[in-house]
Amino acid sequence: MPGNSGVVTPVPADQPAATTLPASRSGFLWRLVSSIVLWGIMLSVIFWLPPTALYIFVNVVLARAVWEFYRICEAKGLRTYKVWGVIGTLALVSGSWFFYRQPQRLQLSYDFDILILLVFALGVFIRQFPQKLNPQGIETMAVTLFGLMYVAWLGNFITRINFASPHGRYFIMLLVVATKFTDMGAYLVGSTMGRHKLIPRISPKKTWEGTIGGIVFAVGGAFLCRWVMPVEMAQLTNVHAMIVGLLLGVAAVIGDLAESLIKREAGVKDSSTILPGHGGCLDMIDSLLFTAPLLYVYMRLVLRW
Repeated sequence: MPGNSGVVTPVPADQPAATTLPASRSGFLWRLVSSIVLWGIMLSVIFWLPPTALYIFVNVVLARAVWEFYRICEAKGLRTYKVWGVIGTLALVSGSWFFYRQPQRLQLSYDFDILILLVFALGVFIRQFPQKLNPQGIETMAVTLFGLMYVAWLGNFITRINFASPHGRYFIMLLVVATKFTDMGAYLVGSTMGRHKLIPRISPKKTWEGTIGGIVFAVGGAFLCRWVMPVEMAQLTNVHAMIVGLLLGVAAVIGDLAESLIKREAGVKDSSTILPGHGGCLDMIDSLLFTAPLLYVYMRLVLRW
């Protein structure tokens, strides 16, 4: 995989060293440009484009992310049923989109999820029946099922948030802002003040200082959304904004560590190289996979949407 070998290319002797951009600075610039582009796409999808754009966007991102997850597992030497996993992902998102958008058909959405998971599980077993040369049959079925639950099922809560309230798209914005502010705060504080390693076995660069800074930034992001969108966030009081920021900040850290654990086990640096400075779609949404379900539950059980 390009960029994952860790080999440093030497600079020719006749080339001035000053003309070579430091790797850390180059990576930061790519990440900055990619972030600006991604934020522009996200804002367009949520606020300016027709609702169908969000449906297409979620489908594309989750389908690509689940594919990347299976590729990571294959780098570990595990076989997976990638195409079946992508089909299950598209089915889950489509079911939530077409059933959950109508409150009177809410129960149908839950039933459809159960149906898709049942069909997917049965399909994995049926797919395995004719296999004669796969000594990892159990691992293949388990990894394929886990990919659907970890990426598609958790990520699909973004769709549920969209329809959970009349202002669902604004809560998606809250979700993205708080989650990404966690990453930004962790990077800024960790790179300047980080001294104590968090879990070096999983992520050597993460520190306790950066983690705390990220959570503080998440709280700030929640308050920022409440300030920028006071009408749409009217039910999100200061107390709720504080709690939501804390919960999403902690969940974002856990989500990032979860993917780091999976990649480290497989010996992979990034899930893909499709997004310069970010890696792949799974790298981009790893934290959202944990924050989206948490925000949805908070909206349903605490805010009573």
